[in-house]
Amino acid sequence: MSELREKFMNAMLKRPSTRKQAREFLVRSHAGEEEIASLMSEAEEMGLIDDEAFARLFVDGHLRWGNLKIAYELGMRGLCREDIEEALDEAEDEVERAREIAAGWRKSGIEERKIASRLAGRGFTSRAVRSAMSGN
Repeated sequence: MSELREKFMNAMLKRPSTRKQAREFLVRSHAGEEEIASLMSEAEEMGLIDDEAFARLFVDGHLRWGNLKIAYELGMRGLCREDIEEALDEAEDEVERAREIAAGWRKSGIEERKIASRLAGRGFTSRAVRSAMSGN
């Protein structure tokens, strides 16, 4: 087993990665295009690279963020719009998440205007913020 292959496979086993992240790892490791294609294909066949699964895991791990921020972060990691939308569709409703977060902040005595600002800052849509603020 080549040193690069071992290093790459170990990296893919340690943490979930997108196709873009895996490719960037190989480029930084000075792999040639043929080697990149071969290693990427092998890792995908082994299930070590799966953008759809990555998107679902990411969304599940960031439910205190709004859909706008989640979508942005996934896009920065190279995921396609379809994978992002599918993962967000499977997640708990954004409006419900915003309401739960706002309710917790209200109990802590945070002012309403600050709650709205914080929700927007976490990437919740204006619809979710309005709904959390009105209680509807």
